[in-house]
Amino acid sequence: MPEPLSDDYLKQTQKIILGLPHGPWDVVPNDHGLPDQVGPICFLETWSDTERLPVVEFISFAREAVPAYVGEVARQRDQIVRLQRRVDQLEKARGGDREDH
Repeated sequence: MPEPLSDDYLKQTQKIILGLPHGPWDVVPNDHGLPDQVGPICFLETWSDTERLPVVEFISFAREAVPAYVGEVARQRDQIVRLQRRVDQLEKARGGDREDH
């Protein structure tokens, strides 16, 4: 299982995302109809033409997906902190103290 993302890593990722040109990044074909550019990324090369389209589609999708995932992780972390505070309040009110956190 992967290690949890650190706050510093999430902040660094958000900073990099904010520095990118705005999306969505459209796929632009060359004169032969093959994908040649995605947003500001051009002259795409892969080992074979059968690999090119999936790579291009991933780049195009990732431009909006990665910021959405980073935002969701941040939202869930905030929610976990709020829920943990509430659990702690309820445990304290009940007169007990949890030992597993």
